[in-house]
Amino acid sequence: MTPRRLAAWGLVLLALAAPAAGAQRLPELRIEGGIAAITQRGFSLENAALLAVLWRPESEKWGFVTSANLTYAQDSLAAAQGVAAIDVPWGPSDCFRTEAGLAGASFSLRSAGRGGNGNGFVRQHVVASSNYGVWVGIGTGNTDRDGVFSRTLTGDLGLWQRWGPLYVSAVAARMQSADWPLLLASGVTRDPDDDVFDLRDAQLTAQLRLGPHDLALTYTARDGVAGTDAAFQALMWSGTLQIADRVALVGAAGRQLADPLRGLPQANVITGSVRVSLGPKPLPVLERSLIARASIEPMSAGGGELVVRVFASDSLEIIIAGDFSDWRPIRMEREQSTWVARVRLPSGKYRVAVQVNGGEWRAPRNLARVRDDFGGEAGLVVIP
Repeated sequence: MTPRRLAAWGLVLLALAAPAAGAQRLPELRIEGGIAAITQRGFSLENAALLAVLWRPESEKWGFVTSANLTYAQDSLAAAQGVAAIDVPWGPSDCFRTEAGLAGASFSLRSAGRGGNGNGFVRQHVVASSNYGVWVGIGTGNTDRDGVFSRTLTGDLGLWQRWGPLYVSAVAARMQSADWPLLLASGVTRDPDDDVFDLRDAQLTAQLRLGPHDLALTYTARDGVAGTDAAFQALMWSGTLQIADRVALVGAAGRQLADPLRGLPQANVITGSVRVSLGPKPLPVLERSLIARASIEPMSAGGGELVVRVFASDSLEIIIAGDFSDWRPIRMEREQSTWVARVRLPSGKYRVAVQVNGGEWRAPRNLARVRDDFGGEAGLVVIP
């Protein structure tokens, strides 16, 4: 087979779509544009222009996100992709979340003969608290590449833990794919005669989240189970720097392993882009760097204790309020490096908000956000 460059265009869009749709409940439109330097096995460095658009509608409970990505270069790197995902919480205290998504892609903007990819996934989350949880998921993808049709099946099991601003996740995944053109070009196999290639991945991610700013490091180890004995390792850095209320700088650098589910080839990638967020007025950059979280501790007599923690300097004045207090402020107490407020409440649905130094009322970041009657926002709490 004559080597052909495979479109390596999925990184920015996947970074946008990866967080569950429930992470942000206010309506939002993001437009992101930038450049990428892409190096694939057997080819020289190629530069490409990137354009991504993401949209989320407003919702109090479930989440939905849709996004589109366009990559343009002077050769067959030009490609387009679209993604839609939904995230539905359910069960006691919404401790279960079912996430599902569909994606489609064209491998060339110039020639339909290059083919494309369609894939989907379902993932079931169990959220034990606001600080840890587990999930299990399955996915399937169909690829038509230069007239060669193939199918890929995946399964993954993961867990995550949060310590204040630090988020850590671990994932074990298994993949069976017949996409031999992709795996051959990526160096996974030298023998395209095998019907199915079985791969096993282990992935660790550490992410530091400081309000709107974040820095993440992802390490992936892959080895072949059947059809190949190849082994690969990859390291990817990514980050977001919010420079204004609606403008952020986004970047990534590292190695992207071949992804047969989505039809993405193996490549070394460096990207840099500018993100513009449109929609309701976002939190100011400095206020967003404060991390407020809410949790519910069940009580044996029924109801629960609402605990709000704010990771902030002891020089700040921080108060909370909610419909349970008729929006009268409740002062927080200092416990070690955090501000804490505790309120015992009967079963029901409540709204709670946090104020810093007399500023605008804001929702704790892990709660669904709803607008209040005064133009601010509050977090939605459900006590079983």
